[in-house]
Amino acid sequence: MRERLTAAFIVLSIVLLLGAGLVRTFVLQDLIREQVAGQLDQEADLVAAIVSDREAAGGSVDEKFLTTLVGPRDRLAYAADGADPVVVTGDDYQGQGDTDDDITATTEVDASGQVTVSESSGVIRDILLRDIGSIAALFLLIAVAAGMAGFLVASALSAPFQKLAIAAAALGRGRFDLDLPTTRIPEARAIANALRSSALALEDRVHRERAFAEHTSHVLRTPLTGIRLELEDLSLRDDLPPDALETVKRCLARAEEVSAVAAELVEITRRGSLMVGAEVPLSDLSTQLAQRWADRLASRNRTLTAAVEGDLTLTYTPGPVEHATDLLLADVVRRGTGAVRIVFNAETEGHLRVTVVTAGRADEAEMADESIDRMSQVRAVVEALGGRIIGEHPADGVEVLLPRR
Repeated sequence: MRERLTAAFIVLSIVLLLGAGLVRTFVLQDLIREQVAGQLDQEADLVAAIVSDREAAGGSVDEKFLTTLVGPRDRLAYAADGADPVVVTGDDYQGQGDTDDDITATTEVDASGQVTVSESSGVIRDILLRDIGSIAALFLLIAVAAGMAGFLVASALSAPFQKLAIAAAALGRGRFDLDLPTTRIPEARAIANALRSSALALEDRVHRERAFAEHTSHVLRTPLTGIRLELEDLSLRDDLPPDALETVKRCLARAEEVSAVAAELVEITRRGSLMVGAEVPLSDLSTQLAQRWADRLASRNRTLTAAVEGDLTLTYTPGPVEHATDLLLADVVRRGTGAVRIVFNAETEGHLRVTVVTAGRADEAEMADESIDRMSQVRAVVEALGGRIIGEHPADGVEVLLPRR
């Protein structure tokens, strides 16, 4: 986006300059024509005066004499009354002798003839193109300046949309703590508000579905367990008729089936995909997270070792895992020292266990003025995601257990 905006800014600047240059060219053509015509009027008056003096002295006005008067880029014609005009041209005259195309000036010579001085209209083009190199250099300089200005403007305009694209990708991975830009661009603010609303709605939906699964598990399994126990007690009685005992056994079997179905429905709800199509295998997810941790720790001259255990083909929604581990990483950077080891373990039931251990502890006195309890943030996020956290300090080891969803 930034490159396209910069190119558009340069093209627009060049087009505007070309348009202004064309308008200015038409204006200059008229000004130059008027200036050349004024000069030709003066030349015609001067030649007429010289010709008049020549005739008054009894001399002849012939081609040889007029050649001494014509300018290098001019055409000079003298037409005496009743005689053919005498025409001479300068060495650099570029016209065709057409008075309609040339710029001309005519002056009477004592009522005995007239002098016409002409110059090719190509002189206007020559004057306009005389500084073509300077004009090209000016255009190049303006294009460079326009490119720099366009780059700055495009960067300022595209930055919010780039952050919005990153936030939208994070939401697509199932992450709800979006880093949205603060901008005055109405379109960017509208998109940011829409993403924020979508994130809140999806997060609320996840929480409600999790609460529904837990409530369903309680309200279904508890009475079914009671019914099954009552039926089992009833089936152990000796005073029941055979047909009643058979009925009790059938009811007990049906209760077991209903309990199994309820457990299966609850498990389906818990294992359902948070964001359809966003799941990635544990092998890819652990590689991405380990690389992120390694880059962050390397800037503090700390090393990281990582391991992956369990079924590497299991898929997880990356957003919740990234959110929890990013908060845990911030706590590791703040309270831990030395090398860090992180282990991702996909357990048999699909849960993901992330274990983090640091080599040492940071000085608690240096962190006394910090008011943010990052471990509490980690715990709150993990519990909101339906998981739990074990441990208090990364030097002692911290385990984060997250559901597959």
